[in-house]
Amino acid sequence: MRMKKENTHQDKTSPFPDLEQRILDFWKKQRIFERVNAQTDRPQFVFFEGPPTANAGPGLHHVIARVFKDVVCRYKTLQGYNVLRKAGWDTHGLPVELQIEKEIKTKTKADIEQFGIAAFNAKCKQSVWRFKQEWDKFTERIGYWLDLEHPYITYDASYMESLWWILKKAWDKGLLQQDYKVVPYCTRCGTVLSSHEVAQGYEDAQEESVYVKFKVADSKHPDTYFMVWTTTPWTLPGNVALAVHPDIAYVWLKQKNSGSTPLTTGGSTPLTTDGTTYIIAKDRIQVLQDEYEIIRESRGSDLVGMRYEPMFPYIKNANPKNIENAFQVLPASFATATEGTGIVHTAVMYGIDDYDLGKRYALPEYHTVDAQGNFISDVALWANQPAKKSDPAIRQWLKDNGVLYKTETITHTYPFCWRCHEPLLYYAHQSWFIRMSVLKDRLIQNNELIHWVPEHLKQGRFGEWLKDVKDWAISRERYWGTPLPIWVCDRNPTHKLAIGSLQDLSRNAYQPNTYVLIRHGESRSNVEKYLAPWPEKENMVSILTKKGIQEVRLLAESMRDTHIDMIISSDLARTRQTAEILHKQFPNAELLYDERLREINCGIYAYQPESEYDAFYHATKTESLDALFSKKPENGESLSDVQIRMLAVVREYDAKYHGKTIAIISHGDPLWLLESKLVTHSLSQTWQIDGFALAGMKKFTSPNFPYNDQGEVDLHRPFVDAVVCACPVCGALMHRVTDVIDCWFDSGAMPFAQFHFPFEQIELGQDPNMLVVSGAEPLVVSGAEPVAYAKLMGNKLPFPAQYISEAIDQTRGWFYTLLAISTLLDVGPAFLNVISMGHVMDEHGEKMSKSKGNIINPWKIFNTYGADALRWYFYTLNDPGEYKRFSEKDMKGRAHQDLMTILNVLKFWQTYAPQKVDMAKAQATEVMDQWMNARMALLSTTVKNHMDAYRVYEASRALQEFIDDLSRWYIRRSRRRFQKPENADELMNVSAFCARMMLDFVIMFSPFVPFLAEHIWQEIRRRLQDQNQIPESVHMASWPALMKSGAEPPENINGSAPILDHMKIIRALAERILALRAKAVIKVRQPLGVVEIAQKQALSEELCAILADEVNVKTIRFVNRISEKSSCVVDSQGDSAIGLDTEITEQLKQEGIVRELVRTVQEGRQAMGLLPQDTITLYYDALGAFAFLKQYVELLKKETKAREVIFEKHQVAYETEMADGKEKLWIGINK
Repeated sequence: MRMKKENTHQDKTSPFPDLEQRILDFWKKQRIFERVNAQTDRPQFVFFEGPPTANAGPGLHHVIARVFKDVVCRYKTLQGYNVLRKAGWDTHGLPVELQIEKEIKTKTKADIEQFGIAAFNAKCKQSVWRFKQEWDKFTERIGYWLDLEHPYITYDASYMESLWWILKKAWDKGLLQQDYKVVPYCTRCGTVLSSHEVAQGYEDAQEESVYVKFKVADSKHPDTYFMVWTTTPWTLPGNVALAVHPDIAYVWLKQKNSGSTPLTTGGSTPLTTDGTTYIIAKDRIQVLQDEYEIIRESRGSDLVGMRYEPMFPYIKNANPKNIENAFQVLPASFATATEGTGIVHTAVMYGIDDYDLGKRYALPEYHTVDAQGNFISDVALWANQPAKKSDPAIRQWLKDNGVLYKTETITHTYPFCWRCHEPLLYYAHQSWFIRMSVLKDRLIQNNELIHWVPEHLKQGRFGEWLKDVKDWAISRERYWGTPLPIWVCDRNPTHKLAIGSLQDLSRNAYQPNTYVLIRHGESRSNVEKYLAPWPEKENMVSILTKKGIQEVRLLAESMRDTHIDMIISSDLARTRQTAEILHKQFPNAELLYDERLREINCGIYAYQPESEYDAFYHATKTESLDALFSKKPENGESLSDVQIRMLAVVREYDAKYHGKTIAIISHGDPLWLLESKLVTHSLSQTWQIDGFALAGMKKFTSPNFPYNDQGEVDLHRPFVDAVVCACPVCGALMHRVTDVIDCWFDSGAMPFAQFHFPFEQIELGQDPNMLVVSGAEPLVVSGAEPVAYAKLMGNKLPFPAQYISEAIDQTRGWFYTLLAISTLLDVGPAFLNVISMGHVMDEHGEKMSKSKGNIINPWKIFNTYGADALRWYFYTLNDPGEYKRFSEKDMKGRAHQDLMTILNVLKFWQTYAPQKVDMAKAQATEVMDQWMNARMALLSTTVKNHMDAYRVYEASRALQEFIDDLSRWYIRRSRRRFQKPENADELMNVSAFCARMMLDFVIMFSPFVPFLAEHIWQEIRRRLQDQNQIPESVHMASWPALMKSGAEPPENINGSAPILDHMKIIRALAERILALRAKAVIKVRQPLGVVEIAQKQALSEELCAILADEVNVKTIRFVNRISEKSSCVVDSQGDSAIGLDTEITEQLKQEGIVRELVRTVQEGRQAMGLLPQDTITLYYDALGAFAFLKQYVELLKKETKAREVIFEKHQVAYETEMADGKEKLWIGINK
């Protein structure tokens, strides 16, 4: 074959990236998401977004988490719900702090404090938005619809106030307590970690364990040693006891005399032959490996009380409290005969079981390791050295001093810090805990109400975690986090106060100051209406008028019964005059002038008409209040600037004085702005406050709030650390504990804090402290009616979530903290349905990491194949809970190909359908249409049932199977009606029916592949005669009802409708017949005469016609028995048999050649880039074996869209050849 004029261009790149960008533009331009999200009249479906941290960019693993969220939310929208899709950002905690520590090159907490907590936290706050733009772009690109414009942010003061309220509830219930116990501790980060944080950081570690000998301190048992095994040699200097199981058998043994040389065990010291005795659990003597003889057997209880000599002198020398109880054998159930020697070395400060044992038997509590993880100076051999890293040196000392029996390399799972990856120590430390162990039963009960996917997590990974739930170590000795709202009395540390709101802070303020805000009297600038700021202009100094002087005197007189301790005034002339008049009324008050109280610096508008300055602020009516308050005239200051400097005065005097009454004399706008801060108005509320009249006065008690340097209420350190309270017991000063809380508490409280619960739900004037779960509990604060917050939540809070989704590791992270906090508040589970995904691995099953070089950039996938292909791949790959081995080749071969198949169905429809399709003609007149109606009804039911049960994988596979049915059966069997319709009505009918079917299909498909579904919807919509008969976007549509017009709804989800069953039979028969063709080596294009079918169930003529056309035979014949013709090939399966007559008559042979010719011409048309409606002139030299083709001219014209057929060679645009045996047929085509 050769081309003379041809279109050889083939675009091998995927069409989806460009297609998806067009859809993104369409959604944005038409505000589709905003309009969908605004359908608040619908019933609400509550979805909670697990907040990411934007201090690092998103990766491939974030795709799967976000698209599994999106698919359910989109589905629920189609089901008629308004879905809560509030975005969120996790902003606190060690992940953020460690990143900043690297940047500013600090190594210790002392370094941070030298740098400055405020400066450090400011950098933390900035860093969490470093990648926000990338996250937003990423979220948009994968089609994850989320309200990014109104996110919850865990560092917001309103969010943190809700956290304080929850912690106050825990305090009121007796669940928030301070305790001293052994906890997982990171010496690098200098803080305690919670059990769920520890669960994030376990790694397999290889270490050298030691078998050591503790000498019995009893003259009755000379040269007798307890054999002890430990994996933590660094804890040996802290040893205070040995533990045995009281019910285990222990043996006393000596090594047998085997000659002059004692046997060794591969360790440092052999058992000796000089009469030395060793005590070990009977079931553990195999660890000794030497030959020995048992000289005595005891129960563990018999060993209890035996004394031994301390291996190291440090604790004995320190002589701590209870030292008399140390260095003895104690009974303990944790001592077992399953590992080690059955005798456990006990260092009470470095093990949970050890510490409990120490408490039970009053053992001394003495740290040999400091909070930085270094040995203390008393441990002279290794003073100030990192304890964990001193293991090799300790092992050497044990060997040198003859107390090491042997070492043994072990591999065990060890906890590492989930963020800095340093090994953790179990370390006795004072911390704050939420007593989750008390709530264990309720946690388990609430878990029973949750539907888990995968189901095994409910009683497995998650359920087992709850059964062994630990108290939540909530406090962190760090900086960037929500401060723990506990204040401790300076006079008596046992007096503590839990704060649950900003209102609480003010209610418990320590002798707050009262501020009397006074505006100067009428002045010249007020009368002449010009602006008079600093510096005062010589000929325009604004002094009080006579009326103004009189106004101030009257004000002073009215205040004669008021006690004023201080007068602080602006130093401009009119305020100085006002201050002097007032000072005469209050001569004992200290009079001070402060430039921070001056009039607004109005820049270029100074000493200009007020109207010009007002016009500057009202020039743009569309400006936001944020922009308005930040706006400043040239050389001037903004309203926010004024607020900051005015508030700074109050903050300064609050820090210096308590219980004073202080008059502040200033100007109208500065006082208005200060008032807004003192009463904590929002910007919108500030704008509505009435200003100060001339010589006007307002009195305020200073709010006991933490403010940052920008004058904002800021609950973070160090600002909150400066806030003091009054002890409710003795009235003394109280200071806050310096701890912040676990950042996992932040995210776990998001169901409440994202809506500032309960502060924005209670009625004006209600006290949030009066909220109780049901109204039945006793109140901590009396004097007000209780409000049941559970009822308040039901009325005003979207709770619980009907759906959440994250990766499997969140079973001990966010999933747990959500349930923990809702259980703490006694409001049931925070979520009712959850999908937990397995981690994304590389194609070899390896974890992706930079060091391995197997990281997949998601943007590469988006830009090469599109986001839909990646979404579809993750949905259809396997069950959500299984690990996802990502293979780009596999994704391209399966997921991407599925989408190309659907796109090609659309292109087929676009190619042959009329330019304007009348949807009223969408009638199921043919059996294939009736089958498709039933198939669509089954699909709708199947996908809905699966999605209602959160079986995303099963739903996607049902859609995947339908894609195959649609493209490889329905479209293929309907080609004639599109390509060669009997008339225009038939074409319109099949086009309308196919459009209706495709529209319903893409509605079901749209939650999974939102871009392609939207593209198909838009392409079909623009070809409809009436575009308004369907919504503007597929995502505004409703889930399709069962199709009418000939549909036979399935009787059950397995598809037992007759048409579905019959079509299954037809397709199965076709598969078997085609297999017989292949066996006989006969191409499908070659017609055959007869197929005989012997089976119980006969089929309709219409179905038989479909089968005959599919397998290219003239006749389908149902028989009782297959004929025995020699040309017949037979396939027998069970009760059914098929016989295919393979005899090819001359007539059949000619028809086969005609079909081959038509196929060859069609390939030529395609190579020439012709459209279906383009006509051609067909040339061929019908000689010899091909002479019969002249009989088929009309058929060839119809099948190839030829205007005429000419039986001779000619100059053509395209030419090729076709062979039949040895003879060849030349073919030419001109357009």
